Amino acid sequence: MVTIQKKTIFFKYFFLLTYIITWLLPLVTFSCNFSNEQEIKKYLQYAQQKEHMNSHQKAIIDNLQSALHFISEKKYSNIKIQEYQKIINDFSYITLQLYEEYNNTSNTIIDIDKNLSENELKQKLFRIDNQLTDLSEQLKKEYDHVHSINELLILLPQQQVAAQNTLNNLEQRQILYTNSNTLIEQAKFTALQSEQAAKQLKVAELKLAELSINNRKELSRLRIELLKKKYNYINNEAHILRHQLNGLCQKEKKQSIDYIKKTLTEHNNILPKSIKKQLQINRDLSIILNQQTHRMNNIESSKQEIASCILQVRQTFNKLIEQAQWLDTSSVLKETLRSQVSKLPEMPKSRQIDHDMAQLRTKRLQYENQLNKIIPLLSSQIKQNDGIPLTPPHKHILETQLTIQRNLITSLLNSFDAQILELTKLKVAHRQLKEALQDVQKAAHRHLFWIADFHPITISYPVNVYQDLYKLLTSDEFNYQIISSLNRIFTIRKTLILIIISCIIISTGLYCAIHHHYQIFLEQSSKKIGKVNQDSFLLTFYNIWYSMLIALPIPILWAFGGYSLNHDCSYPMSVAINDGIKVTTFILWISIVGAYFSSSKGLFIVHFGWNKKRVQQVFSHHYTWAVGTIVFLIMMLTIFNNYNDREFSNTLGRLCFILLCIYLTFITNNLKYSGLPLYLNKYDSSNNIINHGLWNIIICAPVIAAISCILGYLFIAQELLARLEISLFIWIISLIIYHIIRRWTSIQRRRIAFERAKQKRILQLTLRTHNESNSSQLLQTNTLVSNNEKNSKILDLDTISIQSLQLIRSIITIIALLLMTILWSELHSSFSFLENITLWDVTSTIKGVDNIQPITLHSFLIAILVIVITTKTVKNLPSFLELTVLQHLDLTPGTGYAITTLIKYILMFLGGIIGCSLIGIEWTKIQWLIAALGVGLGFGLQEIFANLISGLMILFEKPIRIGDTVTINKLTGTITRINTRATIITDWNHKEIIIPNKEFITKQFINWSLSDTLTRVVLRVPAPLQTDMKKIVKVLLQIAKNSSFSLNTPPPEVYLVDLQQGLPIFEIRIHISDIKLRMPLCHQIHMLIIEYYQNNGIKLPYIPNYLYNNQLSINNFDSNYPNTNYYTIT
Repeated sequence: MVTIQKKTIFFKYFFLLTYIITWLLPLVTFSCNFSNEQEIKKYLQYAQQKEHMNSHQKAIIDNLQSALHFISEKKYSNIKIQEYQKIINDFSYITLQLYEEYNNTSNTIIDIDKNLSENELKQKLFRIDNQLTDLSEQLKKEYDHVHSINELLILLPQQQVAAQNTLNNLEQRQILYTNSNTLIEQAKFTALQSEQAAKQLKVAELKLAELSINNRKELSRLRIELLKKKYNYINNEAHILRHQLNGLCQKEKKQSIDYIKKTLTEHNNILPKSIKKQLQINRDLSIILNQQTHRMNNIESSKQEIASCILQVRQTFNKLIEQAQWLDTSSVLKETLRSQVSKLPEMPKSRQIDHDMAQLRTKRLQYENQLNKIIPLLSSQIKQNDGIPLTPPHKHILETQLTIQRNLITSLLNSFDAQILELTKLKVAHRQLKEALQDVQKAAHRHLFWIADFHPITISYPVNVYQDLYKLLTSDEFNYQIISSLNRIFTIRKTLILIIISCIIISTGLYCAIHHHYQIFLEQSSKKIGKVNQDSFLLTFYNIWYSMLIALPIPILWAFGGYSLNHDCSYPMSVAINDGIKVTTFILWISIVGAYFSSSKGLFIVHFGWNKKRVQQVFSHHYTWAVGTIVFLIMMLTIFNNYNDREFSNTLGRLCFILLCIYLTFITNNLKYSGLPLYLNKYDSSNNIINHGLWNIIICAPVIAAISCILGYLFIAQELLARLEISLFIWIISLIIYHIIRRWTSIQRRRIAFERAKQKRILQLTLRTHNESNSSQLLQTNTLVSNNEKNSKILDLDTISIQSLQLIRSIITIIALLLMTILWSELHSSFSFLENITLWDVTSTIKGVDNIQPITLHSFLIAILVIVITTKTVKNLPSFLELTVLQHLDLTPGTGYAITTLIKYILMFLGGIIGCSLIGIEWTKIQWLIAALGVGLGFGLQEIFANLISGLMILFEKPIRIGDTVTINKLTGTITRINTRATIITDWNHKEIIIPNKEFITKQFINWSLSDTLTRVVLRVPAPLQTDMKKIVKVLLQIAKNSSFSLNTPPPEVYLVDLQQGLPIFEIRIHISDIKLRMPLCHQIHMLIIEYYQNNGIKLPYIPNYLYNNQLSINNFDSNYPNTNYYTIT
């Protein structure tokens, strides 16, 4: 038996040992061959087939996958090294080939067979168009290649330093794995070796990239020149083909028209009307087909123009990127690049193309229907004018014309299809041009925005200003351009008519009719403002409309003057003056409108109720001079910026801008002290730190801009100051709109209050009329009802008005901020330098590879912005949701508060996660820390966590809600706030009681208004023994029913409940709608009982004190509630 047991144990251990050896053998086998890529792949394929893996096996797999990743990087670096080495070695040979191909391209002469048919020409033209498309794509690729080379030239030093530092770290880490005994150490060592080899090749690749970068740029330049020459050659060939094709089409159309004319001339008197009609249709179709040919030519020319613009923009973009590193050393280079950027074409608009395509599709459907009607005409019996059938010659003419008509319509349909196709290509070209222009704008903002335009101002600046001013005024070219422009204005009939019309508008509109009626309207409307029966929002609307209308004539004359200078005139000075007038026209109009608004009976003073003295302080008699000065300075600044490549911007333009900044500083300072608010707090007051801070920024901005201009940063100062002043204008317009809406709500509120006052007066008169027939009890009851309804309605009206204004202010603020965001978004790329300022580095693991991610100042500022936006959103979200969504939904009490609170928690969590991720604090890095802190704090702060969880349970389960009346721990009050840790209750003495949330979950409490606010009041009243008990019951029941606070359902009840010391005790049971009405009900019932007892000579019996305390108390009611014992005691 023992032998059998020993054999059994032996076999068990033998099979176990065999299993272990079998399982470990592949690992031992693979552990020796990690240096080979194929062996690593085999091991990974074998290991990943296992269903269960421990942490060591997973670590081995991760390290080997990293090794494969670095091996692929090593292969890519080898390919790039060979490519760069080949460019260095074969540079001369490749250059010679490109030069030879360039020279051979221009030697061939374009020769097209003139005997080609129309179809052959179209096929050849189609092939050439495809070649042009391919060449455009190749050019785009080459330009992109040049751009990538220029970007690499900027980033190459940083990449070399980073690669070398990584390589040094790897060499130090490799020392730790010299003796790799275990499998996991071998895997780590293999990954480390692969990474080191990859980084070594990367360093070599970057060195060769630096050595070959000039050669690659030169080769790309030669390829671009070659492709441009090929493109121009093939484009000329396409132009010749189109010209030849148009000649053939014109010839065919001319033959058709000549045939129609000949037929009409020879048989005009004998042809029936039906044939004449077809001849006329064919003639019109020939003319339309001719027009479509011209349109096709225009589309082709537009395509060529757009293609040349795209090449120009891409060339400018590459120059800008290529020369970006030399901008700090040369002011001439900066000015040259800025000039090239300013001369680029404008952003194309594709709306007209979409409109043309829609029209072409509509016309195509019409002509298709017309084509379908031709076949029935051939088979129908068309007769002559007198009803006789057509003669054979006439029938032959008709069939010929219908055949021609069918061919013409077919040609038109083909022409429409060709136009739609070409318009689609043109739209694609517009999109490409738009993308190229956006790239140039971003690059210009990134590289040219923060670069100084000129040298700082020195002592010789006044002399330079005088010399340039003298040069400008004494220049023969300047005088010739001005005199010629003025002569053309008064000699060309069209411009002279415009001046006459504008003068008529000024004389008749402003000084004769409009101004007189406007003053009469202001006088009449000012007398109606503030009177409930006469005041109307239409008065405000008409005031705004008339003020804007009466301010138009002078700006219109100003704009006509600029148009007249630039019309049919291409002088640079005339164009520059027209640009200055265009910029200042809107400013002039807004300034005049503001002057009309600020009149003594205008919008600001009479309608808005602003302080008259402060308004007139801003719009005083100096206002006209200030507006004229600002308009003049802005116009001159625009002229000097646009005239003759900014020749006078350094002197005269800079002087105008400095004067403008000084003037704006005084004006904004005057606006601040006039009391104009930029920010109103929740109390509609401008006396807050945000308002003062905004005004200080607006006042200091022109000063900073002037200093920047003095230092040479003229372009930066102009752009930033212009956008800041436009933002101020948007904010002021938003403020005016808010006051306009506020006046409308004020008018509506006063009207509602007036209607309610009239209703109250009618009710008082009605009560006074029936005073003699009604008892004093009923009068008191009605008075109480009236007062109660009045107070509740006034409260509702005030609440609605305040909430409406809050919602309006929130909406207007959001719209204003959105507009300002759009305004400043154009300069987003200008602040890209913030991405180059690294604050710290964080390490993130992606696919098992540790990557170093720099946290820049840009990311840090974005994180702060996210946190600020989250805080503001969480703060203002409850009121916004309540006003816009929740009040329109049929929700149970407290549900809205629960919804807003949960949304606040979610937004706070998301905002915190996003903000932390932007600065490198990812959730994967802090989740274990949070879990550990959660466990530790859960034990240490158990009560606090219990209250937090209880707060969430209260929000979901809703045992209490905002506004509920509860009794807990002998304390009664109304729920006013449910916070994360505790709930705040306001008791009857208006004292706030803070109760932890855990109390409402774990303990028993009374909610007086959870499902129904109805409650019962029990009053005990003693009566003398000598009185009639039935009469007492009847009287008490009548008093309870007559109370304005008691409910009819369930009805009041009166019972004789006890006899104490021979005294009958009656109990009155009354139901009320809200627990807050208990005290008013008790007061009213007690007063009526005492009045009844006194009128009937009944004395209240005396009850001993011990009975009062022990037997006549009200059960189950709040001891904190005042006067809880409702006995009528004398």
